Amino acid sequence: MSGLVVLDTSYGDILVEQRAAAPLSVGVTDARRGGDLGTAEGVLVQYATIGAEQMDAHPTWRVIGRYGVGVDTIDLAAAGERGIAVVNVPDYCQEEVATHAVALILAANRRLTGGDRLVRDGHWPQWSRLRPVVPLSEQTLGLIGIGRIGAEVIRLAGPFFREVVAHDPAVTAAAGARMVDLPELLARADVVSLHCPLRAETRHILDERAFRLMKDGVTVVNVSRGGLIDSAALAAALGSGKVTAAGLDVLEDEPPGPDDPLLRAPNTVVTPHFAWYSETAEVRLRGLLAERCAAYLRGREVPSIVNATTLKATT
Repeated sequence: MSGLVVLDTSYGDILVEQRAAAPLSVGVTDARRGGDLGTAEGVLVQYATIGAEQMDAHPTWRVIGRYGVGVDTIDLAAAGERGIAVVNVPDYCQEEVATHAVALILAANRRLTGGDRLVRDGHWPQWSRLRPVVPLSEQTLGLIGIGRIGAEVIRLAGPFFREVVAHDPAVTAAAGARMVDLPELLARADVVSLHCPLRAETRHILDERAFRLMKDGVTVVNVSRGGLIDSAALAAALGSGKVTAAGLDVLEDEPPGPDDPLLRAPNTVVTPHFAWYSETAEVRLRGLLAERCAAYLRGREVPSIVNATTLKATT
């Protein structure tokens, strides 16, 4: 068998992965350059969708490694049923994503993109068109999801706000925030920031009904997964003024088509799903994923097997 095979990445070569797996005597090859998926023990993927059909076509696979945190492109149930571990790297980019979220919050509050556009359009004296601007010290920050990144956002952004509230069914307490149920968070928060995984129960967690529960003039920030928000509902809320501003690093459809309503929505900043990125984070992600998948193949303990419970049930 041929160890690990990189199926797809945007990173170019696979030298980082090879160096990380070498101490465990696991080879890493590149499917884009002749690596054999048919004999691989494991596969590393960034964008590819891996379902039951792909798994059944490659019966030698024992581990699937996903470059990143989210694993919504991999059928976890199918992997568990086939005894295939799914490994991610949830601990490689907390600083980067949290900083990006805070940057979007600050840009929205201080109307940075609107102010820049006024100047470039020759309207320097018309800054009053950027009103209203409410100090963050008079506002409440609401976080949906308190994992590593959510906790880091609280640490970085909390001092700016009058109050921080959070909702996460898996968390009973969080430093720097008061835990509340989702309806209370939606009703109290002036800024709603999403930091939860995309699952069946969280898809469109912000939909038309959720926007109706929010204050008028709320700001929405999403650096997690585009499917957490109903794009059409958010675009409508931005158009009506219910939502004053949105900062989005992720969209339901990526890349977006030219008719995506959020590209035409007012007071919206969209970045190309790169909140995770720094040169340091990229190297960390690639190395940790290859190292952890290689460790799994060698029977070592791995800290981030996403479907560990399902695997135990099938072994």
